[in-house]
Amino acid sequence: MENKLTTTGYGIYLLSESRLEQFLKKNKVRSKKILESFQKNHALYLESLKEGVWVPIVPIQSAKYIIKVKNKDEVFSDEWEQVYKYEGFNLEIGENDDLWIGSFGSLLNFNKNDFSGEEQSYETLDGNVLYKAFKYNVNKGKYLIDILGFKRITAMDFPNANLGYQFLLHPVDDFEAYADPRKDDRYVFNIQ
Repeated sequence: MENKLTTTGYGIYLLSESRLEQFLKKNKVRSKKILESFQKNHALYLESLKEGVWVPIVPIQSAKYIIKVKNKDEVFSDEWEQVYKYEGFNLEIGENDDLWIGSFGSLLNFNKNDFSGEEQSYETLDGNVLYKAFKYNVNKGKYLIDILGFKRITAMDFPNANLGYQFLLHPVDDFEAYADPRKDDRYVFNIQ
């Protein structure tokens, strides 16, 4: 099955749920509103990036996206063109070997139980199943992430996804610096 993510918010996240839990506990964050916590406490947000707790990819349009992780899925075919590549985002995978890629809507009211399966989905009123997060098994450790944006050369009709992201994971021993993906003057993640 091709992983087709439907975004209901203004972005996509990459995170390890087990690493996020550890970070929240260490910093005594009890709120389930993860995004709000990071918005209200910029120092906490920056610390989360330095430690590789998550990678927020914002802003992007609400749409369906094909998601690929290098060495976990095949690469994009020649029906797609690469629009950009950004490198060097910190991400640490925790003890559960869990990489989650999902829509920001999943973090509006964080529920650990939502991360117990292999995916997060919901059914629309007309019976279509839409996916808001996918789990990938990735070995515990620290990684630098490259983010590649793709679009279909010839757009297909709905409900096909015409946009996509590929994530390349490079293992590292330690993080030497960090990149803030919300630096609008440096990163434009919306695929045009």
